Amino acid sequence: MSTILAIDIGGTKIAVGVTTREELARDARFTTLRKEPVPAPGDPPTVIARVLEIAREIAPASGYDEIGIAIGGPLDHERGTVVNFPHLPGWKNVKLCDEIARALGAPARLDNDANLGALAEHWLGAGRRVRTMLYMTISTGIGGGLIIDDRLVHGVASAAAEVGHITVQTDGPLCDCGNAGCLERMASGTNIAREARELIAADPARGARLLELCGGDRAELTSEHIVAAVTDGDPLAMEIWERAIRYLAIGIGSILHVVAPPLVVLGGGVSQAGELLLAPLRRELARHVFYVPLDQISIVTAELGHDSALLGAAVLASHSRL
Repeated sequence: MSTILAIDIGGTKIAVGVTTREELARDARFTTLRKEPVPAPGDPPTVIARVLEIAREIAPASGYDEIGIAIGGPLDHERGTVVNFPHLPGWKNVKLCDEIARALGAPARLDNDANLGALAEHWLGAGRRVRTMLYMTISTGIGGGLIIDDRLVHGVASAAAEVGHITVQTDGPLCDCGNAGCLERMASGTNIAREARELIAADPARGARLLELCGGDRAELTSEHIVAAVTDGDPLAMEIWERAIRYLAIGIGSILHVVAPPLVVLGGGVSQAGELLLAPLRRELARHVFYVPLDQISIVTAELGHDSALLGAAVLASHSRL
């Protein structure tokens, strides 16, 4: 029985789980799972030390056979190096796999958290038995992973499927990446909430329902509040939501014309809106996609929830050819 250690390092939390190949295939779960905030100050030595402490605390007597690691930001998956994780200080050119593998005495593999979300959904979730699929996570940002013929596509510098940085409005606002009008800048949960705050500041009366939902403090407004207001039929929330969906349709439609996957899986916090997202998105896609037969493409929400990247790290560790 092969024991797998899975690690997910995020901008605000770390998660560490233990499973086996058999348990992973049967139940898509961890026998032991720990989650906690990123330890201050969040630099590599501090975070790695805490991850190793947790891994040793929960290690079975036989130790670990394989290790998989998920993290965001640009990275080199072949060398196991974090090139730049901008959400925490000092995470540049960190040889993360080498450090973890040396400390725990087992081989370690690394990949982008969105790629690993795709991998998890492909092997364990909504993409089971589908050989080619696109996965998108719509949350704080927008990320993605592309599976073709059961293989994760990495591309140059592990940069394939950075779907959040497709241009959907050429004269749009500047994205953090430096480009204007990126899908992430126009339709992520963070930027949906940002647009709402800006519109309420300009006309507070229009935002009465949204202000009520966030306790009167627009700085606390989130995409979840907007979804709740859309459910209530609030005009301002519906305007913001429909605009975000239009941009999502432009971005997804562009990918459909390139890859034509039979399945698109949407994850992340915004996807939890379910049919409130999917139904208008399908309608909007029909206004942008004509050459590719949309009736042969399923668009669904992810099945694995917040642990998808961690589960993907476990899948990565257990499959040497991925």
